Formats: sequence, C-alpha cells, structure tokens
Amino acid sequence: MNRIQLSEPDRRILAELSRDGRLSNKELAARVGLPRSTCHGRVRALEEAGVIRGYHADIDPEAVGTSIEAMIFVSVHSTVRNRLPLVANRLRAIPGVQRIYLIGGDHDFVLHIACQSVPALRDFIKLHLGSDPDLGRTETQIIFEQHAGVSTVPELAGPTGRPGGPDLG
Repeated sequence: MNRIQLSEPDRRILAELSRDGRLSNKELAARVGLPRSTCHGRVRALEEAGVIRGYHADIDPEAVGTSIEAMIFVSVHSTVRNRLPLVANRLRAIPGVQRIYLIGGDHDFVLHIACQSVPALRDFIKLHLGSDPDLGRTETQIIFEQHAGVSTVPELAGPTGRPGGPDLG
C-alpha cells in the first residue's frame, strides 16, 4: 500500500464503513455529508490505494459449528527464520485458521483458529503444528468471549503536526 494522506472526508468515510461495510453509496454520502458522486470517487480511490482492503461478513462461529476458538502462539526453529513467509503461507492454508499474525517477542506467530470442540483443537495442534518439523514450541489460549471494538481511524500526526503522505487527489 502506498502511504497516502487521508482527508477529513476520507476519515469520515472510513469510520462509517468500519461500522457498516454494507452501506449503500447513497446512505454513506448522506452520513458523511458529500455528494454521491464525490463519495463514490473517494471510496474507489481508497480501495485502489489499498486503504480499504476489503469487505467481509462477521459470522457467528457457533452458528457454523465452530464454537471453540483459540489463539495459538507458535515459535519456529532458528534455522527457519529466513523462511518465515513460506511458513506463514503454509500455516494460513490449514483449515480452521482464521487469521495469522507475525509478531515480535518470544513467539513468531499467533494463529487465530476456530474448530468444533476441545478434542478438535487438540487434534489441530497435534496434526498441524506438532508434526511440522519447522515449528517449535506452541502455547494455546482458548477464547471464552469476543468483544469486538469499534474500528476507528486514528488521527496520526506527521513531523509538522499534520498528517503526512501524498494526497489522493
């Protein structure tokens, strides 16, 4: 993604879409106080610049039979550090992996996984993580509840005290 300078209308658009990505352009334009054509153009520019990476549905895990979710911290062996992107791609392809994060600290990755039961979680760890020769230690934290926050668009100050980066136009 290119670094861009977000205008105040861009930030209002992002705030509204983060609350409801299914807003029609007409409704979005009304909420942010822009003409529809201008709003549509701003959304397209934000998508093309990679600021808006996509839209998704927030699915209830229990409704689809994956009532157990966990965060699994994974360490790779030191001999594999130069292949972290390959390991990440392999981990991402495992059924049940919702998200994968490359992190700093004692571990290298955090996997957010969803599965049907605690025995299924145990099997996931055994079959997919424990048998992988590139992976070392894992630490599993079961998620009891999720409390989603409201996605916000922070106001970041550049060296001059104003947001930095090229303008979208």
